[in-house]
Order: sequence, then structure tokens, then C-alpha cells
Amino acid sequence: MRKAALHNLGCKVNAYETEAMGQLLEEAGYELVAFEETADVYVINTCSFTNIADRKSRQMLHRAKKRNPHAAVVAAGCYVQAAGEELQKDPAVDIVIGNNRKAELPGILEDFFAGREEARKGYVIDIGKTREYEELHVDQAPF
Repeated sequence: MRKAALHNLGCKVNAYETEAMGQLLEEAGYELVAFEETADVYVINTCSFTNIADRKSRQMLHRAKKRNPHAAVVAAGCYVQAAGEELQKDPAVDIVIGNNRKAELPGILEDFFAGREEARKGYVIDIGKTREYEELHVDQAPF
């Protein structure tokens, strides 16, 4: 069983979405562990509200890769929307998922671990040009 660790930066929406992504990973057979533990997957739900938030997002992505260089490091969220192309070039980041593709995380990881090249591309759409909203659900509160 693969282990996944998630870390949230930013607002309450990010916290909810991080919880939902964790639930999706559990349903897909992942064991959730604390971010400080060694994991096979690290998902950082980033923030880009300020320059400091951008920097913290980059730091957490690099910290994850340093913790386990063989892990899949996933950048998701608002910083991805702002700097997706830059993150796709960052050697610490394996997968880039924008704000409208988080529900696809288990399938994207499946492609990544199967060695499919499409998993290495960015999953970022221009959210300013879409009227579709992603549905992420949490079945139970984390507390």
C-alpha cells in the first residue's frame, strides 16, 4: 500500500479541498500519513495570496522532495494557477495540478506510477475561461 502525505497552505477552501483529496486517496487505497513521515506521494495544496505564500509553497514542495527523493511530489492549487509553467520545470515537482483538476488526483497518480508520460504534463486549465466548477466532497469532518 502506498503512503500519501498532504499539506495545506492558505485559506479554508484549500483546507477543505486538501481534506477531500486525502479522502479520494484513501478511497483509492492509499494510507494517509503525517507530512513529516516518509511517503510515496506528497501533495502540497499551494497558496498564492502573497509573495510570502508563493515562497512557502515552493519551500514545502522542495522539503517534500528532500524528505523522499523517490516520492511523487504533487503541486496543486493557487500557486500552480499562477506559476504552473515554472513549476513544470522545477525538478522537485513531479506533477502539477491546477484548481479545476484536483478530483482527478488518484487517476493522475495511477498514470504517474505506471510510467505514462501524460502524467508528467501539467493539469492546469485557464480557470478564468471556464464556467465549470470541480466537485470535491468530504464525507466526514476531520475532527
